[in-house]
Amino acid sequence: MKKRSASVVAVLALLGLATALTVVVAGPAPPSGYTKQEDVGSDFIKQVGKFAVNVYKIAHMIPMSYLSTSQCWSSPAGGGANNYWMVLRATNWTGMAGSYVSTVWGIPGSESKTWKLLTFNGTM
Repeated sequence: MKKRSASVVAVLALLGLATALTVVVAGPAPPSGYTKQEDVGSDFIKQVGKFAVNVYKIAHMIPMSYLSTSQCWSSPAGGGANNYWMVLRATNWTGMAGSYVSTVWGIPGSESKTWKLLTFNGTM
């Protein structure tokens, strides 16, 4: 009977670990106020992700390349502008793919207003 209860405890521990790993893999949640989930497959969101990587690359003189966006949420920022919070993947200076969280401010469809990279950080 003791062997059986030890097996049950081991199985429960493994299930708990699997659940914890699932939460980590899911990625970070957006900050409060980001209410609209954006289509990460849209050309517009891909452009926003490429913008974030390119601005960071130029500012820090680090060779990086945009790969994909896995999450993107937006929140109104006044005057037709939005803040875009995104989780994206890019190759870093070592050539390895990394995961980053970025916040970009901009007015969709605007070519006359300056877009701004507000934050860009690695997730691990």
